[in-house]
Amino acid sequence: MIRFDDFVPGEVLGVHRERLDDAWFHQWHRTFGPDAAPAGGLAMAFAMRAYLTILPERPGGNIHAHQRLRTHGRMAPGDTVEATLACAGRELRNGRRRVVLRMDATRAGAALFEAEMTIFWAA
Repeated sequence: MIRFDDFVPGEVLGVHRERLDDAWFHQWHRTFGPDAAPAGGLAMAFAMRAYLTILPERPGGNIHAHQRLRTHGRMAPGDTVEATLACAGRELRNGRRRVVLRMDATRAGAALFEAEMTIFWAA
């Protein structure tokens, strides 16, 4: 299990690589409707999936406090997306352990999106 003290700012925590098949988009449209534009929402869904895959053993009680996303394009069926998760910072403020994680995702080597997540880490 990764604990607050294990995070080192600037350190890469892992890489998640996945091919987006038709099932990805089918699930998206089943949830949000056939006219839902998947650009930002699908990018954040992919970011969360990558985060959960890279850090599967987390302490219970973490609070996802903030997120930021910047997209550079749309994902499409058949794309292979590679996301690198790194610790952008950590601090103890007012007795709370705060971790900032950054994810950079690419498609065929080109920037696809950047995401930043601020999490109050439980332990």
